[in-house]
Amino acid sequence: MIGTTAPTQPAPPIRNLRITLWGVQGSYPVFPTPHGVAQYARCLGTHILSHMFERMRGRCRDGHCSVEDLVGGPLTPQRLDALLAQIGLPHAPIYGGETTCVQVETSEGNNIILDAGSGIRRCSFEIARRWQDRPERSIHLFASHEHLDHRSGLAFSRFCYADHPPYTVRIHGTYGFLHAIDSHYGMFSRRIGEYTHVDDPIDFTHMKAKFIGTEFRRPGDEEVRKDRHWAVCDLAPVQVGRTVVTPFEVYHGIPCLGYRIEHDGKVFVFATDHEVRRGQDKTDPRQIRSEQAEARVMEMSRDADLAYYDAQYFLDEYLGHKALGAYPAMSRMDWGHTCIEDVVDRTIAAGVKHALLGHHDPDRDWTARLEMDKRLSSLSEGKRYRIQLAEGDGVFDL
Repeated sequence: MIGTTAPTQPAPPIRNLRITLWGVQGSYPVFPTPHGVAQYARCLGTHILSHMFERMRGRCRDGHCSVEDLVGGPLTPQRLDALLAQIGLPHAPIYGGETTCVQVETSEGNNIILDAGSGIRRCSFEIARRWQDRPERSIHLFASHEHLDHRSGLAFSRFCYADHPPYTVRIHGTYGFLHAIDSHYGMFSRRIGEYTHVDDPIDFTHMKAKFIGTEFRRPGDEEVRKDRHWAVCDLAPVQVGRTVVTPFEVYHGIPCLGYRIEHDGKVFVFATDHEVRRGQDKTDPRQIRSEQAEARVMEMSRDADLAYYDAQYFLDEYLGHKALGAYPAMSRMDWGHTCIEDVVDRTIAAGVKHALLGHHDPDRDWTARLEMDKRLSSLSEGKRYRIQLAEGDGVFDL
């Protein structure tokens, strides 16, 4: 398994599965603050200065050293670029940015996208770039739930508008997700409704893609709903080529799904917006549903090669014992997100080889996330598992 950043150069062939994290931010997109940019610049500056002083130590004689001695000749942009290439830049991770979108590419050439947060926009550009001459273009989108941060990017996706030939976009998810995007864009019903154009000035008439919806029906859900313009199936595995995508329920207050993806013996698990509820009343129906859902997540995670988990808070922040960012300390029970400590315990108990902790809280700044990642790295040092914060644009080959 390798971890790197989303490639700008042609990527090597996919051996099995390639997972790209186009969006790992929770709630809404967050980009570097002035303080975060200053901290990032200080990190780079310290790295470069330390290398330059070492260079001076080796090249200066009798205390005398010119700029030309340091850079190897006259000061030109080309020579400075060459010097910078020799020094190299430190890896300064970017944890936030776009909201949830994870791409899974298979060795067969299939594209599976998990959630349609703002990260799907750049994901779609990369797919369009690679597939511009492909005669058959199908996307398989598996959604967790209908909250805005998990669907806001779909209308900005390149594959919705491309033609010659148009894309086929197969969308699997909960009733809430399918209903939400159809209400806003008419993708399945092919009609304008009262919520069309509320968020965006576009609708299905602008889109060239063919949208095919499939609703995963929860066990015991017999509710009769109007305006279903898509197929309905049980919560059961879906075959995409040799890849098996297994949906399962997580606990988020509203219906929400995670997915286990298996291909030729490798396993990737996606479980965002799931809460391990810390209620005191064990008879509370919410507590019971949370515990049942956590048992499912644990079972679906068993021996996974890679897993992406929601881990938004530390336990003290979740319980309201400690403030987070600029907000006062407050309980975050029933907000639908899991404590970092619980995800660490699950990773170990389920035998997960590599866990990525995402859905970052928007009020946690870059330096705090960097420190959190260091703490997680120390936990798994020398162990058979690895735990780290999910980085935007991270790429992992299984």
